[in-house]
Amino acid sequence: MAIRINLLAEEQAAAEMRRKNPVKLGIWVGSFLVALVALWILKIQLDIQISSNKYKQTELAWKHDSTNYADVTNKMVRTSAMDRKLAALNRLSTNRFYWGPVLNSLQLTMVDGVEVTHLTGEQKFTKVEAVISGTGASKKRIPGYVTEKNSLTIVGKDLNPNSQNYNKFKEILGDYDFFVKKLGRPDGFKFDSVSTPKPDPLDPSKLSCDFSLTAQFKEESRGE
Repeated sequence: MAIRINLLAEEQAAAEMRRKNPVKLGIWVGSFLVALVALWILKIQLDIQISSNKYKQTELAWKHDSTNYADVTNKMVRTSAMDRKLAALNRLSTNRFYWGPVLNSLQLTMVDGVEVTHLTGEQKFTKVEAVISGTGASKKRIPGYVTEKNSLTIVGKDLNPNSQNYNKFKEILGDYDFFVKKLGRPDGFKFDSVSTPKPDPLDPSKLSCDFSLTAQFKEESRGE
């Protein structure tokens, strides 16, 4: 049998011991872990940088949108105020009190034996200013408004007081559709005065009496 002698056995054993040295293995493992942590830190820094850039872009966009929003909001407020004024003007033009229909209705309700000597139309406007109610979170603005009050006074003469034509005149006026609508009720005319029969200045042989009728039309309120 041949005998083999490994002259490098001692060196090979030493190399194997060095290869299996735990310190060297620990260094390799530690180096790998350090490299891994370094890569992880690098990734985090990169993510932070990307997120920071996105935040800055978002903040710039938000500031831009905020400026546009404020501008749009201000324009909406001005537009809303203009719309309210236009609506008020429209209500004024469509709902304002006209005296022409009053005069036309009077000529359609005349009674024989009654003369109208004076007509007086009175138009009053009362303005109520806007007020601020409450404080803090409950604070609110109560808009102002204008109230229109109109009245009509008729002074006339009854040329046949024994027939009391002034009463017939009052009843016809009170039942006329236009006056019922504008006064808000039938029989809206009231006597201020009725004089006793006396000789008529134009014809002393006849008697006449003077009377006065007043009507208060419905109030109209218009907001701002």
